[in-house]
Amino acid sequence: MNRRDTLALMAGTLAAGGIPAARAAESPSWASPEFDIPRPELVLELVVTCTKPEMVGGDKASKDGQRTTIWPIIGGTFVGKDIRGTVVPGGGDFPVIRPDGVTIIDALYRLKTDDGVTLLIHNKGLAIPGDTPAATRYRLSPDFTVPQGKYDWLNKGVFIANLTIRVPQNKRLAKSENENDRMIHVYRLA
Repeated sequence: MNRRDTLALMAGTLAAGGIPAARAAESPSWASPEFDIPRPELVLELVVTCTKPEMVGGDKASKDGQRTTIWPIIGGTFVGKDIRGTVVPGGGDFPVIRPDGVTIIDALYRLKTDDGVTLLIHNKGLAIPGDTPAATRYRLSPDFTVPQGKYDWLNKGVFIANLTIRVPQNKRLAKSENENDRMIHVYRLA
């Protein structure tokens, strides 16, 4: 495969994972024409339900930025190939707003598979503000802690994810105006 074919393949692969093909096709002058190109493979879709945020901290910055809210996680669902279950109530998202306006996402919660296995997920990432609140982009790097067995493939992968607060109507779980959902698509880099 020549450099042009490699770049075309890379552009299509990254575009499928949510990176525009025009940006993905750019190749720095120092890049080797032959290298292992990671491919994103969708492995999980989660709908995580939170309550209204709890206000904390006030308007003063803490040592790592401004902490104004905590989002308690009260439930949800997840599904993937040969895996499905619920989000266990009791986790939370503890965002920090940096001085540049970017929010650091730091969510820790548990998943329980339909066959009774508890999985720990620690989602860290960034909320990058856009021109409007709806244009904010969420990019995450989930880390899983899973017992050995059927689901330990989650211990052995590198994962990236996107998050949207615009959950399709047929996937929404929130039951009142005091609850809200987020949809997270988790990709394993193959």
